[in-house]
Amino acid sequence: MPGNAALKLENHSHAQRERLAFIDFCLQYHGSVGRSELMAHFGTAVASSTRDFTLYRELAHENLILRHENKRYYRTDNYQPLFHHEPHAALKALAHGFGDGLSVTPGHSGFCEDAPDLIAPPQDVLATVSRAISQQQAVRMTYQSLSSGASERVVVPHSIVNNGQRWHMRGYCRKRGAFRDFVCNRITSVSIDRTHIAEHEHQASDAEWNEQLTLELIPHPCHSHPEAIALDFNMSRQNNQPVRQLSIRAARAGYLLRHWNVDCSPDHRLPEQEYHLWLRNHNILEHCANAVLAPGYVDTHGKAAVTIK
Repeated sequence: MPGNAALKLENHSHAQRERLAFIDFCLQYHGSVGRSELMAHFGTAVASSTRDFTLYRELAHENLILRHENKRYYRTDNYQPLFHHEPHAALKALAHGFGDGLSVTPGHSGFCEDAPDLIAPPQDVLATVSRAISQQQAVRMTYQSLSSGASERVVVPHSIVNNGQRWHMRGYCRKRGAFRDFVCNRITSVSIDRTHIAEHEHQASDAEWNEQLTLELIPHPCHSHPEAIALDFNMSRQNNQPVRQLSIRAARAGYLLRHWNVDCSPDHRLPEQEYHLWLRNHNILEHCANAVLAPGYVDTHGKAAVTIK
């Protein structure tokens, strides 16, 4: 944030700074914002929202431009953030809605600690991808793959997904001619690509994304005390057996099963000391292209996936 803007912000109330941060966040991560969104989010009147946009333009006039045809403000190429939107807070806002407008992580309580997060996407990558999704645009990026190294890609992204360990961008890869997942941290450079988006590149054409699977997770049958596992995973009882039914997109199933170390073998042969859960309806993974990630999975031809530890 420029020094003079920071000084001017201090002269305004926390409530108004929160509204300004909302405008700033929408420009950075969605690419545009309108008065109606500001009014709906904060319950303010027309006059108040007009004053907020006027003040924002005074503080950062090069950040936005008004398009009169739809009365919306759009992010310019000269945009410089007026607030620091910490990546974890930004992801939380994108996933659950904008909460703390100043994007400041709350202080530690002293008695509650979360697991350390070793991987967070770079802010510029996250913001560019998020804007592309909101504006239905493609991105041109340099991607570092484990299998093929660095390469240039043009991708039409439609979602940002947490697989339990990493944040992925999912979209249509023009190089591969298919919908793929890309680890956000492996994107070393990214920019908006304003080429035409074809119908088959939209989210509606991503069959695996749109298909919902219901996974039936039960305690590993070899465990001596399955009730402990049932309590761990908040299982209900079905035919006197503890089970957790979980609905998930087919495109995400393999990642979840790997993250939670779920034995997906037909005969629950993986060691129960390491795999506390078994996928009872393991045949459902026939609908899942990333079933190769699922520990112990065997396809219909008897070919086993590599168990990932």
